[in-house]
Amino acid sequence: MSIPTISNSTAPASDSRSAVKSSSGQTAPGASAGSRPAGNQGNASQARADAVSISTQAADLQALETSIRDLPEVNAARVTELRDKINAGQYVVDSGRLADKILAFEERF
Repeated sequence: MSIPTISNSTAPASDSRSAVKSSSGQTAPGASAGSRPAGNQGNASQARADAVSISTQAADLQALETSIRDLPEVNAARVTELRDKINAGQYVVDSGRLADKILAFEERF
């Protein structure tokens, strides 16, 4: 029994991807070599690296978002306290305070 072998053809595989262009119109580093202009091949000194920097404000916002995400959604201690007061008949709604809070909320809009 023989196992067929796969051989590479002598013709290079064609690359149908289009080259990535930088804002200056030059082919970006790492783009397909077959799509680069002939005068630009092999000239690595002209290639420039792209850099990304995050402002301190963006970094602060990311840190804040992370810390907020780590907070529990519900204050379990407060829920337990209120549940116990309601069950014991000790929870009293202050209607004046409630009305003030509703008005303050509505005035924001």
